[in-house]
Amino acid sequence: MTHPGRNDPCPCGSGKKHKHCCLKRGQSSIPVPGGSSPSLPAANQRPAVPLENTLYKIYEKEADSFRWFESLDAESLRRLLLYSWYTMLWNPANFELSLQKFYGHVIDGPNVVRFIQLLKRRHAYCETYAWAIPSPEAIDTLVKHSPLIEAGAGRGYWAALAAAQGADIIAFDPIPPDRDGANSWHRQPGMFFNVIRADLDIISRHPDRTLFLCWPPFNSDVALRALRAYKGQTVIYVGDEGRDAGTPQFYAELATGFTRIQVVDIPRWPGIDDRLEVWRRR
Repeated sequence: MTHPGRNDPCPCGSGKKHKHCCLKRGQSSIPVPGGSSPSLPAANQRPAVPLENTLYKIYEKEADSFRWFESLDAESLRRLLLYSWYTMLWNPANFELSLQKFYGHVIDGPNVVRFIQLLKRRHAYCETYAWAIPSPEAIDTLVKHSPLIEAGAGRGYWAALAAAQGADIIAFDPIPPDRDGANSWHRQPGMFFNVIRADLDIISRHPDRTLFLCWPPFNSDVALRALRAYKGQTVIYVGDEGRDAGTPQFYAELATGFTRIQVVDIPRWPGIDDRLEVWRRR
């Protein structure tokens, strides 16, 4: 995944360059369709419980665009992605209008525009909240397997939702985003939960807890090292087989040492095939 540069279009969808918009303001302000723009809690400040699942509400508001994308056949999807790439190269300043003119006669033009706008906002949503969308069933699954220890918790969004429902969870990250620019996946400071600063070796001290991994960094050995450090019985993993989260080696080692006992579907960003999986040691 790439982060917008100073001269890239701002991910908030304003049409301005990133340096003249949210980067200049020093905030992650994201327009929510039909609602106000949420802002991050202050650094080191945990919001009052219960915490609303804002990311899931965003998904519900965007559900028509999600369903439209999922309904496309393989050829339509190929054309959409190909034409999107061409249009971005030719005229990125008027991307949506150019794409609709170029592609709208093939498939529903307005839906094409909404879909592209959703893709542009996805990065900002993920950076502000979490890289996977927690559904109520997913949070209930975490509570069921409490106590937990979450590695690479980021802002602690999933941990906060689980704790609000009664889960006993320790959330840690080697670099919590409690300072500006400290964490490359969540660059603006702000926390939803008390995420402690710790390295992966803390996992070995909690074999009594379920290990929770939510979207470990792509093409990084973090998830694999966390798995090898874990001495307990149960792993909950949110991601895919290593295409966008973690690595194929991590997923293969997980499947070798553990048995998958449950799969929970979660809302998926267009083109992302993630879900929550519960694994039990063989």
